[in-house]
Amino acid sequence: MEKKDGFWKKVDRSLNVADGYVLKADMLAHDRRFEEAVEYYDKALEIVPGNADVWAFKGITLQGGLGRDEEARKCWERAKSLDHTLAMAVDMTKEETGRGVEVESIPWSDLKDSCRDKLKRMMLKQAQSERKG
Repeated sequence: MEKKDGFWKKVDRSLNVADGYVLKADMLAHDRRFEEAVEYYDKALEIVPGNADVWAFKGITLQGGLGRDEEARKCWERAKSLDHTLAMAVDMTKEETGRGVEVESIPWSDLKDSCRDKLKRMMLKQAQSERKG
C-alpha cells in the first residue's frame, strides 16, 4: 500500500505542476505575452499530453494572439480528437451555409466547465463582430 500512496502523491504533484503551468500561461496570455504563454502551455503538455483543454487554450493563443493559424488548427484537431464534447462545441462554431452561428441555442451545460467560458467568450465576440460588420 505504501508504494501506491507514493505513486499517487507523485501523480498529484505532477498534476499540480501542470495546473500551475496552465495558470501561468493563462496569465501571460491575458497580459498579451503570447509567445511566453505558448511556452508554458507546452510545459503543461509535456506532463499532461492528453489534456484537451490545454491543447484548446494553446490553439486559442496561437491563433488569437499570434496569428499562427496552421499551428492553432493542429492544436484544435488534437483537442477535438481527445475530447468528444469539445469537438461538438467547436463544430457548433462553424458557419452554416449563408448564416452565422445561433449563439443563444448552444447548450452550455453540455460543455466541460474548464473550456466552456473561454469558448463562449470567443463565440460571443465573433458573433458581435459579425453583427457590427
